[in-house]
Formats: sequence, C-alpha cells, structure tokens
Amino acid sequence: MKANAVVGLLSNVVWVVVAIQAYVNRQPFWWKPAVLIVLTDLAFCLELFDFPPFLDTFDAHSLWHAATIPIVAHWYDYLVKDARWDTFLDQRRKD
Repeated sequence: MKANAVVGLLSNVVWVVVAIQAYVNRQPFWWKPAVLIVLTDLAFCLELFDFPPFLDTFDAHSLWHAATIPIVAHWYDYLVKDARWDTFLDQRRKD
C-alpha cells in the first residue's frame, strides 16, 4: 500500500508540472489535469480510510472503484484534447 501511495504521489507531481506547463503555454484547458488530480486524491481517500460496508454492500473499496469511473473518462478526454492541441501548434509552426 505504501509503495502504491508513493507512486501515486510522484504521478501527481508530474501531472502538476504538466498543468503548469499547459498554463504557461496558454492551453485553454490547462486546469483539467489539476482538477482531476484533486478528484483522484479525494477518491484515494476512500482506499486510505477504509470503513466497513454499509447496507452490507458498499465498502470503501467498492466506492473507490465507482469514483474512478468518471475520472478515467475525463482523463481520456483531456489526453485527446491535449494531443489535438499539440497537433494544432505543430501545424501552426510549420505554416
């Protein structure tokens, strides 16, 4: 668990650097990785602060998995937009 937390923390640092670079480069959606980092960390709290199931069904681990579903979709959306932005900048530099 500790190793996963360390790797996750290092990943967050990298994504914060990406968000800062996107802000400096005036990317219109620079804020998205920063928001997604915060949401992922909030979801991780469900894993970290485990609690017993309520209604004999929902425990912290199941809610962690449920919380990550929309986060993954938004990460994918960000990566697609980022790739399109980079392509746009490359084409503009060539012209």
